[in-house]
Amino acid sequence: MSKINIKIVEIDQATHTVVVKYASETSKKNIDEYPGVAFQVTNFNVTTPEEFIEAIRPQISLYVYHRDLAENPPAPIDISSWNGYSAEVENYVPPVDPTAPTQVTPAQANPEVTI
Repeated sequence: MSKINIKIVEIDQATHTVVVKYASETSKKNIDEYPGVAFQVTNFNVTTPEEFIEAIRPQISLYVYHRDLAENPPAPIDISSWNGYSAEVENYVPPVDPTAPTQVTPAQANPEVTI
């Protein structure tokens, strides 16, 4: 299991927004070379930086996993033979009623993650 470094680089007290940068032991760049990711703190049980970092750890772990995988793919993907491929598949039926009106949630309306 590799370690992830998380660094708080900006806070906005008025909106309870915290911007962090992160990098793992296998990341290609230094932590400061990556763009920051903003989190809005709405969990008022989070009162210390340590509690905040623990609250975002699952999301950051997923982010760093995918970013590191894209930076260090295990093998090149050869898609050269895919041209012309066709398939017939069963229609995907979502678990919710597709005719129900949808509501935009804050996570969809705002690229920042809310904790």
